[in-house]
Amino acid sequence: MGTRPLHAVHRTVLVVDVSAFSGRPLTPQKEIRLGLYAALETAFVDSGLKWSAVDHEDRGDGVLVLVPPDVPKSRVVDGVPHGLLGQLRRYNATRNEDAQIRLRMAITAGEVQYDEEGVVGDEVTLAFRLLDAKPLRDALDRSTASFALIVSDRIYADVVRPDPAMNPESFRPVHADVKEVHERAWLHVPNGGTPPPEPKPERVRRERRKPPWARLGLAVLLVGAGAVDAFGARPPDEPPCPPPIQLNVLVSAEKEQVVRSLALDLEDDSGRHNAHGCKEFNALVYTGKSDRVAAEALGRGWQPGDLTLVDAAEPHVWLPDTTAEVTAVEEALRQRDDVRLHRRQGVAVSPVVLGASEELAGRIAPPDGEFEWRDVRRPAAVDTSSGVGMAAAAALLSGELDELDPDVPNVLRELRRVTGRTTDDRPCAGDVALVGSERAVARTEGCRVLYPRQGALVLDHPFVEVERPGRPNQRRQRIVDRFLAHLLSPQAQDEFKRAGFRDVAWNTGLRWGPGVLADRPRTPAVEPDARLVRRAWEAASRPRVIGVAPDGSPEANLFATRVRELAGPRDRVVELPLTEGVLDAGVGQGAHVVVLTAAARVPSIPKAVSGHVRVVAVGFTAGACAVSAPLYEAAQANGGPCLEIVSRNGSGATQGQEDALDVITRATWGG
Repeated sequence: MGTRPLHAVHRTVLVVDVSAFSGRPLTPQKEIRLGLYAALETAFVDSGLKWSAVDHEDRGDGVLVLVPPDVPKSRVVDGVPHGLLGQLRRYNATRNEDAQIRLRMAITAGEVQYDEEGVVGDEVTLAFRLLDAKPLRDALDRSTASFALIVSDRIYADVVRPDPAMNPESFRPVHADVKEVHERAWLHVPNGGTPPPEPKPERVRRERRKPPWARLGLAVLLVGAGAVDAFGARPPDEPPCPPPIQLNVLVSAEKEQVVRSLALDLEDDSGRHNAHGCKEFNALVYTGKSDRVAAEALGRGWQPGDLTLVDAAEPHVWLPDTTAEVTAVEEALRQRDDVRLHRRQGVAVSPVVLGASEELAGRIAPPDGEFEWRDVRRPAAVDTSSGVGMAAAAALLSGELDELDPDVPNVLRELRRVTGRTTDDRPCAGDVALVGSERAVARTEGCRVLYPRQGALVLDHPFVEVERPGRPNQRRQRIVDRFLAHLLSPQAQDEFKRAGFRDVAWNTGLRWGPGVLADRPRTPAVEPDARLVRRAWEAASRPRVIGVAPDGSPEANLFATRVRELAGPRDRVVELPLTEGVLDAGVGQGAHVVVLTAAARVPSIPKAVSGHVRVVAVGFTAGACAVSAPLYEAAQANGGPCLEIVSRNGSGATQGQEDALDVITRATWGG
């Protein structure tokens, strides 16, 4: 629970309890507990609240959360349940019935006292009594919602009722009658999931005829009341606030934290833009499972199934790391007219740099601190699913290749050499280098920041509006414009700098790590092809198992050695006997490709009966790949070529081996 105050302190109290928890098997119970804590933490973070800043006590099938008084109660009452609803829906969509979560939730606020065993106080007691109230249990049982919420009468009066954004009409009064508690509370089930209370039966009464003078008196009273309003004796009611507009912001993981903070600041401040102080929008800031998956969903026009893949709603604003990602999605959307991307300016800048230990920096960078990409021999592993990772891969490849298309002869083998040098070892230790954004490298322990001599690729962090021409929304458009202006404001640009980015004028706020340039580094006038870089890098990076089966001849053994050299640290080479059962042996070892190499005639090799494996056959004698030859038949029957390498007058064998190695590389990693 962290540091415990010695005196009574004010806290917002939130308690949750998993419905029907005790009747489940142990394994689902463990999964439910993990899912509950993950959902709570994410819901708090999505509401702009740090999970580490709240006290929480485990209650087995539930959690008690105490929120500090400097956190607005509206964030807890409105933001946390809203975020929790989405998290529970995503969790339950991927779990069977035994492991699904449905919650009862109660919120109160007041003074609490910490002691050696935990926390006590009337409001804590009230929260647990409300959690056990029959109306709450019945509401959850009668609905299909993920949770039912009950709040104290004081919370409703002080927080819910004055704020139209919380839709006070969705709360209904109930009577909580649990042990010593006998008072009114307010019940809410998301999306109207609770049936309305049954109406009381009407009493049948005989209508009494009123005398004419009574009806006349009533008419006079009504006219009089209207006159009071008309002449201003009672001011007319203020019009209610319209529901806030929803703004969904898909952001790269690189800048998710700073963008979420800035979006929530703007959301909190939105009331000053209108005369009634109405909250104008709700911001949902999220990142996809990966930048690539989110970009692919955008490229499909955000189909219904993408909600499951990306774990979020259709975005109205997209903040990727690079314009290259936007270009790739625009190409995918070229044939669509129901969705388009409107590129606005970037909101920050990050050059792609190298992080190196002092030892490595001394070897590859002269005193001016600049290096050549081709001198980076052991880069840390690169994940191209993010925009930063894609740019890092493009930077590494730029030092070795002029052509990235893996379908071009010899390119895939060169790609293998680059990707094969990556390592999972700790970066900036020894000769292991880190390729990434300037902010990430500068923040990594032991890394000295180095800038490439050819110029650094740039993460330009563009602001992209996702437009639906058939569904224009002027209110949202104003919010989108205001959001961009907010991100470009001096205050927000300072926040970007404090987070380690450069502002749009290239000013840096970095104050850690040696080597960071105060001015703008050189940048090449080039934009990588995001789709091509990812396709090439991922094709060359696939872990593979290669079966090698030489016949024992010197030529075959020498070539088999070169085949083994194609494998990288994450690949595996298995030695196989060149016998009739060689393909079954390869399948048993998990081989993706089996390479048969022979200088003499080999026995007939039937197809594997235990599975399928691709075969490349290489013969070193004339006629080794004739139509009736065993090598040819084995290759043809298993989806691969038979290559004949024969030296004539001392020429041709070397090039033939190079070509054969390209074919084997393509068979192993290209498809």
